[in-house]
Order: sequence, then C-alpha cells, then structure tokens
Amino acid sequence: MAAIFSKITLPLSLVCLLGMVMGCGLTTQRIHPEFEIRVTKIRDAVLVPPDVDIYELSSDGPVMLRNDWSAAGRANLQQALLHGLGNKRFSVKPLAGNSEIAQELAEIRSLYKLVNKSMQRHTFGPGKATDKYHGFKYSLGSLEDILEELDADSLIFISGSERISRGGRKALIDLAIADSSGTIVYYSVRGCKEGNDLRDPKSAAVMIQDLLLSFSKTGA
Repeated sequence: MAAIFSKITLPLSLVCLLGMVMGCGLTTQRIHPEFEIRVTKIRDAVLVPPDVDIYELSSDGPVMLRNDWSAAGRANLQQALLHGLGNKRFSVKPLAGNSEIAQELAEIRSLYKLVNKSMQRHTFGPGKATDKYHGFKYSLGSLEDILEELDADSLIFISGSERISRGGRKALIDLAIADSSGTIVYYSVRGCKEGNDLRDPKSAAVMIQDLLLSFSKTGA
C-alpha cells in the first residue's frame, strides 16, 4: 500500500511565497502584450496534469507531504479548470497517458518550473511590474511538435502548494497558458490564507474562477 505522506522540507522559495499570502483575494494576472491577437488562435488546448503538493504541518514541527491530499487537490483543480474554460467556450481536454511523448513532456514540465520561478519574481519580486502587460514576455520554446502529436494548439499548466495546520491554511496556485510557439500568453496567481481548501471541490472551483478572471477571447 502506498504511503499517504512523507517527511519533507519546504523549499525556501515556497515558504517566502506562501508568506506573502496575507488573505483571500490575492489574485494577480500577467498577460503577454500581444494577448488579444494570440488568444484568438487558441481553439484546442490540452491541460497538463496539475502539479500540486499539499503539506501537513504538525504542532511539533515536522512537515509532511500528504500524497492523498495532493491527489485530491490535483483532481479538483483539473475538474474545475475543464469546467471553467468550458464556460468560457474554450475547448480543453486533459492530457491522457501517452508513452510516446512522456520524455518530451517531462522536459517541458521541467522547463516550465524554471520559467515559472522567473514569472513569480516578475509578479511578486522587489522589481515587480505594476501593469499586467509591462515586460511580460516569457517562452518555453516551440511546442509545435508535441502539440501536433496531441492535435492541439496550446498547453495549460497548473501548479501550486498548500500548507495545512491546526492554526489554519495557506494556499498558492498559478495557471499559465502557452501557445504553439511556447509563448506564455496568460499567467495568473491566486493566494489564500484561510477560506479556500484545495481538497474541497467547491473551493478549488472558486480559485480557478479567480485565476481565469481576465482570460477571454474578447481581450483582458
């Protein structure tokens, strides 16, 4: 039987970002300057399996990565995202198991994690931009080959973390949409202290709704 939790040390960058979450309602979007042109070309998106970790903090200090909670959070966010984009009349499908592209996808996900760190600094760092369009130009490199295999024109990434303790909860999730050129056309971050809980489908739906607030084919 698989273990439902494991001891882990929270990455320093995650601790800092979660520390910035001062209350529910912290939702920030960053959008490529050519968003209104590029978004019209997005018709068939593929959702990369969400990358979400939920940690339990005990009163005596140890931090546990709860695999069962994390799995629930990933499932809830995926369902909420599919529903949310469906309501906006975007065609999106979850990425099914495909061994032929597994290695390529793993490389893209690793690259996204690095790019995401830069986007987080752009959003929260000391020199953060106050305008959601200003200077927001990030790319993963061409995605044309993998998207051709998937019969799609864009990839959607969701990642996040939540800390749960007797004293409360802190969650931080982000969503990014990349077109076939690999350009990140839309990036949104949602932070919450108390209130929402990724383990709860309704809470996950609220967070996704906020993440997609400025995403539409009519412009942001």
